[in-house]
Amino acid sequence: MSQAPRSSDQQGSDPTASARVPQRVERRIDTTQKHPAPDAEQQNLNSPEARLPHERDQAVDMTDGHPDPEIKQAHDDLERGLKDTDRGVPAHEAYQKQKR
Repeated sequence: MSQAPRSSDQQGSDPTASARVPQRVERRIDTTQKHPAPDAEQQNLNSPEARLPHERDQAVDMTDGHPDPEIKQAHDDLERGLKDTDRGVPAHEAYQKQKR
């Protein structure tokens, strides 16, 4: 069985082998000194920082400022000594028991 003639590209000659490789330049950063951010001049440093998502969601000014009636009722019930009837803990324990 005869093989097809190989082209010069398939014989192992790589056209990029002789290409010029640019010299690598390492960036050196002095980490012992504080460097300003590139846009530090444009920032108003007296403005408040942006809130993280959980801080924003839980902030009173992101709601109407009044607690939900259900939450207030739950708080009052616990203060009076009533038992929490939430099924979260027993359900979690039952699930953990099933996993064993």
